[in-house]
Order: sequence, then C-alpha cells, then structure tokens
Amino acid sequence: MTGITVFYLLLAFVGTLALALIPYFFRQKSKRPKNWIGLALLRFIALFGTAILLINPKIETTDYSIEKKRLVLAVDNSASIQDLQADSTVKRLVQQFKGNSKLNERFSIEAFSFGNKFQQLDSLNFDEKQTNLSQISSNLKQLYRGQETPLILISDGNQTLGADYEYEFKSLNSDIFPVVVGDTTQYPDYKIDQLNVNQYAFLDNKFPVEIFVNRNQNDAAQKSIDIKKGNRTVFSKSLDFDENQRSAVVKAILSANSVGVQTYQVEIEASAEEKNIKNNTRRFAIEVIDEQTKVLIASSFLHPDLGSFKKSIESNKQRQAEIKLVKNLNIDQLDLGKYQLIIRYQPTRGFKKLDDQIKKLGLNTFSIQGLQTDYTYENNRQDWYQKEISNQEEDYFPVLNSGYNAFQINEFNFDNFPPLKDQFGSITFKGKNQVMLFQKVNGIETETPLLATHEINKRRDAVLFGENSWRWRAESFRKEGNFESYDEFFGKITQYLASDKSRNRLTLDYKSFYNSGEKIILRARYFDKNYQFDPRANLYIQTQNKETSEKKRIPFVLKNKRYEVDLSNFEAGEYKFTVGVKNEQLNKSGSFTILDFEVEKQFSNANQKKMAAIASEKLFFPDEIKTLIKNLIESEKYRPVQKANTKKAPLIDWIHLLFIIIGALAFEWFIRKYNGLT
Repeated sequence: MTGITVFYLLLAFVGTLALALIPYFFRQKSKRPKNWIGLALLRFIALFGTAILLINPKIETTDYSIEKKRLVLAVDNSASIQDLQADSTVKRLVQQFKGNSKLNERFSIEAFSFGNKFQQLDSLNFDEKQTNLSQISSNLKQLYRGQETPLILISDGNQTLGADYEYEFKSLNSDIFPVVVGDTTQYPDYKIDQLNVNQYAFLDNKFPVEIFVNRNQNDAAQKSIDIKKGNRTVFSKSLDFDENQRSAVVKAILSANSVGVQTYQVEIEASAEEKNIKNNTRRFAIEVIDEQTKVLIASSFLHPDLGSFKKSIESNKQRQAEIKLVKNLNIDQLDLGKYQLIIRYQPTRGFKKLDDQIKKLGLNTFSIQGLQTDYTYENNRQDWYQKEISNQEEDYFPVLNSGYNAFQINEFNFDNFPPLKDQFGSITFKGKNQVMLFQKVNGIETETPLLATHEINKRRDAVLFGENSWRWRAESFRKEGNFESYDEFFGKITQYLASDKSRNRLTLDYKSFYNSGEKIILRARYFDKNYQFDPRANLYIQTQNKETSEKKRIPFVLKNKRYEVDLSNFEAGEYKFTVGVKNEQLNKSGSFTILDFEVEKQFSNANQKKMAAIASEKLFFPDEIKTLIKNLIESEKYRPVQKANTKKAPLIDWIHLLFIIIGALAFEWFIRKYNGLT
C-alpha cells in the first residue's frame, strides 16, 4: 500500500469520525439518545466504509507453495527388450520408481515410453518394431524448455532408427541416469550387418550383392556364407578370419533369370556358442524387369542442368539417359524410335531437323527453356502455348500446385528453393494443359505456369520455363542429405512423359517389397470422370496371403489429398491385392512381398558402452536401483523450492464491506425509529 493511500485513509478516518459525532455529540445532553455512542459508531462504520470504497486501496496477500523438481522416466518399449528377456525386469524397475513414496515426495515423476515413437507411459507391451533413442532428447527439449529435469533412461541401449543418440543427449540440459537392462555378457556373435543391393535388375543381366559380416571375437575361425533362392544355393564362399579380423566384405554377382520380385536369403554359419543366431540370416529382394526406358537429352551447348537431368533419370535403374549436342546429331542415321522421351534443352532453330523427326514419330517431349531459347522459333513450332518475346531477364521461384492431377506427385517441398532464370514475358496457353508449378516473382505468387504438362491424342509434352534447375537438386541434398526426394519428383515427370498409356482414374503408389517391421503404406489417388481428384470416394484394399490364402479387406483413409492404408502389421510373406472403389466398376491389382527381417532381433546383448557414454555420473544396473533412488532423494541439487506468490487485490472487490456498510446504516435507522428519533 502506497504512502498516499495511507494518507487518504487517515484523512477519511478523521473526516468520517467527525461527521459521525457531529449529529450526536454537539447536541444538548438532554436531547441526546441514551445509546448515542453506539449510533455514532454505526454511522462512522457506514461512512468510513464508503470512503474506503472510494479510495479503493489494494491489499497484498502472499501464498507460499512447495515446487518439486520434475523427474523424467523414459522406458524402452521396443521388441529387443523382450528378445533379451528383460521385459519383466523393466516392469519391475518402473514400479520401483513410480511406487517409491519418498521419491514421489521429492519429485514430480513423469513417465514416458519410446520405440518407434515417444509418448506418455500408459502400459508396456514391448511390441515396437524400431527403437529411436535420439527422439527422447528432441521431445524433452520441447516439453521442458529451459528447465533442468533429471532423466532416468531404462533401455538396452540398442538403436535402430534416428540420429546417434550419444551426440543428441549432449545437447540436453539435464542430468542423465542410464539404467542398462538385458544381458551385458559378450557371447560369440557372427552377424550379417548390412546388405547392399540394387532395387531393380534387368532380365538376363547380372546384378551385384555386397554383404558386410561382423563378429565380436578375436580368434582365428573359418565360416561359410551362402546365398539361397528358395532351397537352391546360388552363391557360396568360405571366410577365413584371423586373430585381428572382426569384419569381412563379401561381393557376389547373381543372375536375373526371371521377371518379377525375386527373394533371396543370405546365411552365415553359426558358432556353437552363439546365443543369438537370428542375425546370422538376412533376406533381400530384387525386382527383375524386362524393359528399360531410354531418354535423349538434346542441347546446343553444355550446361550443369544436363548432368542434373541425367543423374535424376538414372537414379532409377530402369532408365537410361544420353546427352547429345544437336550439332553432332546425324538425324538421318539416328534411330529416334528407341527413345521413349526427348528432353529439348533451350531449343533454337538448330533443333528444326530433330523436331521434324519428333513430330513424324509422335514422340513425347520435355522442353526446358532459358536465356538461350529462341522463343520466336518455339512459338511457331507448337500451338499449345505462346510466350511474349523480350530481352529482359527475370528470376522465377517455384510454387507447387497441390491441385495438379495429371498423375500422382509426392508433396515435394519447394520452400526457399533458388529461382530459375528465363526471359521476361507473359505466357498464354491454349487447349488442355495442367500446371504443376506456378511462378513467384519478387515474393508475389502468380498464376503464370513455371512447369506445365500437355496431353493430346495420347501424345504428352511438358515445358519448364527456366534454366539452372541443377540448383534445385543441390538444395534438396542440402536440406535432406540425399537426392532421393528430388529424384523421385523428377522421376515421376519422366515416367509420365515416357509412358504412352492413357491417363488412369485410379493410380497406386507402392513398393514391390518391404522389410518386416518398417512402415508399409500403400497410397492411391482417385479421380472423377472429369479427372478431378475426388475426396468423397470410398476406397478399399482386398489382400490375400499367397501362402496361407488369408484374406483381409481394409478401407483407405483420406490424408493430404490422397488415400492411404497402413499395412505395417502384416506378417512376412507374399501378398496379392486389389484396390477398388465402392459403387464403381473400377479397380487395380498388384502384389508385394514383406521380407522376414526384424531389426530388433539382431542384437545379442545390451549396448553397455553406449549407455555409459551418455551418463552424467555413472551407469546403473538393475540391482543398483536402490542406490540411485537414495542418491536422488538425498541430493541437494534436487531439493524442492519454496515459492512465494504475491497477489494485489483492490478492496472494492471485497463484497463483505458492502454488506457491512448496508448493515450499519440499516441498524442505525432501525434503532432511531425504535426510539422515535427523527
């Protein structure tokens, strides 16, 4: 309460006291009522209460509370815990921490489980197919920004997904107390650590397989490694390990003799002392195809874009690209018919002979325009677009058109991508075309096409108005660490243009084979009869296991302008399927294989060394939990903090004062009336 407020209250006290006494004290004694002092007091209470309401002083109140430190309990719920026979131990440890009364008095315990995902601990079933320990750090940073929260991590330390958690935990502003569970004894273990194999091979060709074998022994040993297809051994080799050798790389060359998905199994001979022999076997699959898409990239000069196109196209082993300068092309002797797509890079009048042959054969084209393009020639060559001719240059940033539906494209993120350069000028389209990318100029999104496709009489063409798209591929690598997303985006354009089939109203996106335990998502897009994406349809998938004949019917769910179905819980095996649309005579069939490979079963023991590396003090074992709990309870660092919460409330909010004023006035009036006073 401020000094001026106190002064006003004293002034009000004196003033209201005087006003209360004047009507009674200064009367003649004979005229005073017997209880005049009480009446004056009642009037004083009413007047002073009213004055207090007018002054409205603020009253401070202080509440004291005890704030306990948060203690985070992160528990491994992955399948490897059960495989290492540590599931009952983990459940017992959780109960020890959550059920300790002294620990609960000292801390506010918040429990989470992790595996594929990080979530609040509800129950433990140890069925997560992957372990991502690095996600703990990122999630705790978001949940407890700037707060120091000690972390108890119960895990076997084996990670199958995400960044290296040893480095991720270094940035966590918390003390970490790892509790390692599972057998830490080192048993002899030979395992197939990694397999490198192409996704596709061509019929009657050879394909390489690279196998990385690791072991944890230092003795001399001889082991055989085999590759089998069904019951037939297609490759075999003997490995000789010396005392200093812990790994070996085996390279095999296999033949692709039949079309379709071919599955193989790699096996390395196990030792008699090995505890875990599940990691001695690894399956892989390869899809054998009997045709290849050939693309010709024609240009009148060399440019980095040409190499970028070739790399993106050939990232899919089904495709082959050739770069040729127009001046070196002998059109009369060149067999253009062997190409399914011609990429015309910044065409000029020197392209005329090539373009005449393209038109004669009805080949599909992808025209890349730029600063060297002769737009006078281009405007006269075709009739589906016209561009205004100028000598000015302009930068064009890409904006993805989510409504593009000529074919299914992935939701590629073009945010902060560098611009393309082209000649400035307006663009006019004629006939049917679809815009995949719009232009953004000086930060303003326009409806002018940057990349568009055109289809008429089963012939397909596309045009990109700008050069330097090689920077897009480089930017994709900078963001994601690989070219896969961009190459997939460019590959879908190539696939669409290289195909001579008519557009389908139902399109599917799926792989030919998956590893057991990974996410298995099959996507579909459905278009109405006007080839507009229809979000109201009911799509379903009918699957059948080829071995057991078990059938399942599962509905699709709509997500981000496409339909998805999650088949991650399917067992390993070969499946055929049909995707259909309810109340429509429209369906598509296919097949896929789920390989029997569970990454969580590849560990023979807990990773004690890795868990010890992230410990703030020391690594704990299950039989040391009482010591850990005692240390936490007795630590001065985690002592609860008393906090004072001061509140300022204006007295006008105190409704009881109003009742006191009214009561005092009413009581005075009643007494005066009772005694016949006016």
